[in-house]
Amino acid sequence: MNATQEKISKRALELFNLKGIEYVGMRELAADLGMRIGNLTYYFPTKDDLVFSISQAYTESNSKIHNDLPVKSLYDFLHKNKLLFENGLKYQCLLLSMVHLMEQNTRIAANYQGNVMQNRMSGLTHDIALLEENKYLKFNCEDDKLLIISSNSLQSRFWLSEAVLTESRQNLARQLTHYLRMKAHLFRPYATKKGVEDIDRFVGELNQ
Repeated sequence: MNATQEKISKRALELFNLKGIEYVGMRELAADLGMRIGNLTYYFPTKDDLVFSISQAYTESNSKIHNDLPVKSLYDFLHKNKLLFENGLKYQCLLLSMVHLMEQNTRIAANYQGNVMQNRMSGLTHDIALLEENKYLKFNCEDDKLLIISSNSLQSRFWLSEAVLTESRQNLARQLTHYLRMKAHLFRPYATKKGVEDIDRFVGELNQ
């Protein structure tokens, strides 16, 4: 991506986060950037192309967090999720418009369903299994394990949607701690003694 494309993507992300992807047109973006619409569409022929490019950047940044932070303890898992939540906040427009994008942008839908969703779910399943193996978590049955996996996945994908119903789009950052604390406490019924210690350590840091 060259400097002009980066400039367009950066400003588009800011406007999408502020107003919502559905409510910012290419002409409005071009005017905001002081560009002719033809110059804008030279770099991104359609709005779908622009949104897909932003979604790719989000996926790549999430992948870097996953790759850079292997999970060995429950604290590791929660800390990694904190970084993922913060990254989701940076790209909040994608999460808040996820259902619409999946229905309308075929490239995003194909990439998410074919790659991202499977990779994230297999990674989450692996992390939970490792935490059980390392004796941070203990499940009485497979259904309990599936419940914690599904609950984590659901919360990670849709916490912003719930948050925006409570606060305005501009005040979501201050709710992040609440949802991270909720994620940590989801594990408490299944945590061993050292798992509880990791939960308390993580929540304690959130409260500082």
